[in-house]
This record gives sequence, C-alpha cells and structure tokens, in this order.
Amino acid sequence: MACMQMTTGLAGAVLPVRATRSAKRVVLSNAFTGKVARVGAVRPVRATATKTVTSMAFDSDWLKKDPLVFAMSFLGWTVPSSIPVSAYPGGGSLFGNLCSSIGDEMAHFPTGPALGDQFWYFLLTWHLGLFVVMLFGQIGVQGKKQGMW
Repeated sequence: MACMQMTTGLAGAVLPVRATRSAKRVVLSNAFTGKVARVGAVRPVRATATKTVTSMAFDSDWLKKDPLVFAMSFLGWTVPSSIPVSAYPGGGSLFGNLCSSIGDEMAHFPTGPALGDQFWYFLLTWHLGLFVVMLFGQIGVQGKKQGMW
C-alpha cells in the first residue's frame, strides 16, 4: 500500500499532499485548535473548453479616426466662440479675446505670461470647449455609422 505524504499547513494543520482515489476518508487535524475534520476523497475534475470567444477581443482601431469630425469640430467651436459676449472684457468674443491676448503676450516674447494673466483663462476655456465639441462629434458620427440612432 502506498504511503500518503502529509504536509504541515498554517497553524500546524496537517494536510495531504494530493488527493487520494480510494474511498477512504481523510482526517485533517489542526494542532493549534485541536479540531479534527473528516473529509471524503476528492474526485479529479476534468474541464474542457467547448467554445472560443473571439468577439471580446480589443479592437486595435478603437479611436476610429474620421478627419471630417476634426474639421467640423474646429469650425463648430470656432464660429460660436467668435460671437461677442458682454461678459468678456470690452464685450468681445472668446476667440477674439484669445487671439488678442496671444498677440499681447507675443509683444514681450521671451517672457511668458504671468500666472494670473487672463490669457490662461481664455486659452483653457477655448480648448476645453473645443475638446468637448470634438468628443461629442466623434460620439455622434460613430454612433450614426454603427446604427445606434
């Protein structure tokens, strides 16, 4: 009869190295708590794959770039941002104030704009609006191509 090897586990628990095929019950004892558990032999399980899932693969062209989206997004944001608004200095537009502040900063070129300069406000606001319009444009075009709406 083959000798079953035992190993000492966490907190002195004695565990068999591998499951036996006999109908004999395995006794597990724990030296720390003194408890004894009786467990039947474990049957080996064989699993085979019946299907291969290929539709869940990551699409390498995940961006699905469309040059029309970039061009139309630029126009779709530049035209509305060129409309004068009374909230801006002198009642100008966001795009106009951005262009004039770029010109003002280029007048003293080696020195960059100060941290509290309005140039940063105009720059960040204009670009944030542009990227939002580009995102929604990309979602709309790809949704239409894929038949979402």
